[in-house]
Formats: sequence, structure tokens, C-alpha cells
Amino acid sequence: MCACANRSFCPPTDRQRAKALGDICQLNDDISRAITIGIDECFLPFPIPNVGDWVTVHTEQGQTVQEFERTVRTVPHSSYRTIYVQPIGSFDHPRAPSLETICEFSRPFFPGCQIEILPRIDFTDFSKHGQNGMRINPYTKQPQYLTSFIIGHLKKMKRRERKHDRQELFCIGVTMADIYPGSNWNFVYGLASIDDGIGIYSFSRLDPLFPNAEMAGPCTDEVRILILKRSISVFVHEVIHLFGVEHCIYYLCMMNGTETEEEMDGQPLYLCPICLRKMYSAIGKEKKHFNVIQMYTKILELCKSLHFKDESAWYENRLNLLNITANN
Repeated sequence: MCACANRSFCPPTDRQRAKALGDICQLNDDISRAITIGIDECFLPFPIPNVGDWVTVHTEQGQTVQEFERTVRTVPHSSYRTIYVQPIGSFDHPRAPSLETICEFSRPFFPGCQIEILPRIDFTDFSKHGQNGMRINPYTKQPQYLTSFIIGHLKKMKRRERKHDRQELFCIGVTMADIYPGSNWNFVYGLASIDDGIGIYSFSRLDPLFPNAEMAGPCTDEVRILILKRSISVFVHEVIHLFGVEHCIYYLCMMNGTETEEEMDGQPLYLCPICLRKMYSAIGKEKKHFNVIQMYTKILELCKSLHFKDESAWYENRLNLLNITANN
């Protein structure tokens, strides 16, 4: 019998994980080794959930590689490969994460794609075109903005200002304001409209002092690293959703759903073998850019420069293992 707190969800078995990964015979040596070698040493299976964890609140069936490859999704190609990042509202606060650093860390996850930060817009721009979807959250007493209004405004901007843009793959709105998806929701970290290739993500609740962060002073190094790590995780996770990748239930993975801060902070900054293979498929004709060793090497360099100690240790160990097997 399953020992889960939610009896409707049981972590997958080894057989189910193998089925989710699918046939690997036609894959090149680089990706094949990355998803088959040293898996037990480097990737933890999905943990038994506690009450209140994501899978006990939301139904997750799991998405196999075969199911992913059958979905209709946006595929980058030689010119159609720019991910635009649209800042909304002010990021001028000593505790706000650096968008430049978030984008720099994210680039290796999307080989062959470009990430470009657009000029900042304000929520006051929304009111020029009708309601802005703002409410006061009853718990935090802070303003919140409705995700559908933000996504709708970003769609209008795309049609009005970038209708002839032949490079745009996705547009990602980012904000330090709190957001919510509907009247019966307290908040949401982010939301993506896959059909439109548009997402909106909030970094407001990633600060441990939320909702009082605006009145706080600069971060300690420890808190700054925590906020930045959370921000990178949310951003990369949500952009990967726009490629059509659903939440992962197979391993402890960057694509796990998160309901609590504890789950978020337990989420690694790497993709499990199944989600890594999905991103290999998602790149489409740009697979020539998809080199796992190069990807891991670049991410390791960034982890070291940002003092992400646990992540540096994981990527270093993973690279050593893959390089050893490549040389034997």
C-alpha cells in the first residue's frame, strides 16, 4: 500500500520512469549518456509528499516523453528563437533580484535561443486600455494584479509593437508586484498562456520578508543568494512550461510543482533525465546547439560565480561522472 499523505498520488516506480523516458536508441551519444549514466547517483526519485504539498492539492498524472512529443507546441528555428523578457513595474529596490543575472543563468537551459530584456513598462499603462485587474489582497493588504489582464496587455503589445517581428519565440512578463489568477485564489507565482507564447511571473513572494520587503533594508549575502536562486528557479521553470513541458512527478526536478516555500527551496536547479530529454526534443531543428556537457559546464561556472554551493557541487559531480564515462 502507498504510504503517501494523499492516497490518490503515489510516486512512480522504476518501470514507470523508464516508460516515461521512452526509446533512446535514436538519440546521439551526448544526450543518451546524459539521461542514462549515473542516474541513481545523481537524481533522487520523487519524494513521498506531505499534506499540503503540490501533488496533494493538484492532480498530476505525469507527462511522458512520447506524450510531450505528440503535443502541439512552439518550436524554435534559425530565426524564430528570441525569448523577450518584459519588466513590469519598478525593480529599483536593493532587495530586487537582478534581471540581467536571471537571464544570464537561464540562457544555457535554452541552447540556440536568445534572451533579450525589453524596456520597462508600468501598470499605469494598463489603465489606458481599460481595467488593470488590481485588487487589495485580504491577507497581505498589498496590491495584486490579475494575471489575465497582464497577459492580455502583453498580447496587445505584441500585436501593436512587434507584429512584424520574425524572431519572437515567447514573451515573458516579470514583476515585483504580487499577482493572482482569479478571485478564489490567494496568489500565484506565475502563469503561462502556452497557446499565445506569453507568461507572467512575480518575484514578490520570493523574498522571505514579504509582504514587508519594501520597508526592509538591503539583503544579507545569505538572503540575497536565496532570493536570486528562487527567482532563477521560477523563471526557468515557467519558460520551460511555454515549450509544452508539464510538471514532473518522476524525480526531484526543477519542473516539480511547488505549493510551499519548503517545496520551492527543496527544488533543484537542474532537470531530471526525462525533462532534459523533453527539452532536447523541444529545441527541434536547433538540436545542433544542444550539448549537455557544454550546458552543464556553463551552468557550473555561473553557480560558482553566484556562490550557489550545493548546485556547484551537483554540476561538478555530474560533469565528472559524464566525462569519466566518455573517456573510458
